[in-house]
Amino acid sequence: MNFIIKGFFYALILMYASYVDIRTKTIPDKIHVLVLLISLIKINLINSMLGFLIVPLPFFITALLKGGGIGGGDVKFMAASGFLLGLNGGFIASIIGLLLALIINAILYKVKNKDKNISFPLAPYLSVGCFLSYLILGGF
Repeated sequence: MNFIIKGFFYALILMYASYVDIRTKTIPDKIHVLVLLISLIKINLINSMLGFLIVPLPFFITALLKGGGIGGGDVKFMAASGFLLGLNGGFIASIIGLLLALIINAILYKVKNKDKNISFPLAPYLSVGCFLSYLILGGF
């Protein structure tokens, strides 16, 4: 029952994060706080802390080195999701979300002949990866 309740609220938060990111290209801090609060339902503290600290590292490093594209909201979003999903779940979510973003945007750029340097919201793709990871791992 905890799995269903936690998954329901997590899905709502992910949909809201995606909606806001599409409209404003930002992810508000209240989303990260909500994910952290939902994470407290049936928590595995060690796995959650590892996910919180390690999962956002590639996003943080990319944001520092590249300077654009991945922002602080994406880093915090993956830190909060890493806390909920744990270390393995967070990495699975990252891989699924980033691959989805690459594939869909590559198709869109090819079809629309758009400039490849324009920014796009990453939260919708990461949200799909996060929720699929949640379902695959069974809420860890």
